[in-house]
Amino acid sequence: MVFKSKIDIWMAAMFIIVPTLMIYGVITEPDIISLVVTIAIIALLAILFFGTKYVIQDNKLIIYGGITKTNIDIAKIHSLRPSKNPFSAPAMSIDRIEITFDPDMQMTLVSPKDKENFVKKLLEINPTIKLIH
Repeated sequence: MVFKSKIDIWMAAMFIIVPTLMIYGVITEPDIISLVVTIAIIALLAILFFGTKYVIQDNKLIIYGGITKTNIDIAKIHSLRPSKNPFSAPAMSIDRIEITFDPDMQMTLVSPKDKENFVKKLLEINPTIKLIH
């Protein structure tokens, strides 16, 4: 099951404004280095924007965050709790879920668009997950 990342308006605006300004710079003062950098940054932003998703497959949670991919064994998830943590994460929204898992009580943040069904699916696979409010 695939869960797309929720996208905040300010995040979407940033992903439109930055490339637009970079393209404007390349048009007004063209040079090969600016063009290459602009293309690379726009490609990276597009991968982040369209490629951030969360896949529950078998007993794994696979988190795609742009060019990164993280696999978490759902049986090793300890807790889920709402978060507004703004730190870097494979999430396109500040409306996030903090996932704590083993080994060594690691933590990641995700922002599924359909949070309710995301949590429900994880609990179906591992009913021992604690929901912290």
